[in-house]
Amino acid sequence: MREKTIYEKIAEKYNTTPEEVRREMWIAIDAGFDNPDPAVQEEWKKMTLKRERPTPEEVINYAVKKLKGK
Repeated sequence: MREKTIYEKIAEKYNTTPEEVRREMWIAIDAGFDNPDPAVQEEWKKMTLKRERPTPEEVINYAVKKLKGK
């Protein structure tokens, strides 16, 4: 049996689908990325991005590393 993805766990908790969770994350990333607040923009600059905006997976990985103090 495979382990549930983070999207599946969140979807289960909030009674929605993993696809909807990921879609909502994209919306939140876009809103955050467009935020003109200098402190918010500085935080985005700390991320290593493969393209203009991070994917939900990149944001999750960044958050996990930050929480672990890496």
